[in-house]
Amino acid sequence: MSNQDLLKNTLKNRKQRMTAQRELILRIFMESNGKAMNIDDVFMEIRKKRNHRTSKMTVKRAIDLLVELNILNEVNYEDEGTKYEYIFKEKNMENIIFVCENCNKATSFSIPKEKILSLLPEDIKGFQIKNTMIKITGYCPECSKALIEDVKETIIK
Repeated sequence: MSNQDLLKNTLKNRKQRMTAQRELILRIFMESNGKAMNIDDVFMEIRKKRNHRTSKMTVKRAIDLLVELNILNEVNYEDEGTKYEYIFKEKNMENIIFVCENCNKATSFSIPKEKILSLLPEDIKGFQIKNTMIKITGYCPECSKALIEDVKETIIK
């Protein structure tokens, strides 16, 4: 079942409609290539697409629904607040997010669910796991290179 179908079915079960705004918000995330966006970013994308009837509160409620359905992942940045990213989920795969501490660029990738479960300690393996979220912080290749160059310049001086 695609994420659009999941959203439509959930809304139908809740006796709500699949509005053009909800569909547009989902499409914005699907086309974002994994870029993490906050509510203002999504609102500005909507304005670029000439849909001025959508309020920030509508965007917020739609994003909250997409997070609840595990279509979006909520990522809390220390200096930039909450951002959301589209979850490209394959069957039996789990997402891991890497966040650069310098530029705050977020990159996600998937690994097999069994690999994550094999890393868990024995005493937790009896738990019924509903969802996993692994966040790794460090430096992306571009920032790593820039940091190395800064260190070289400092040493040379």
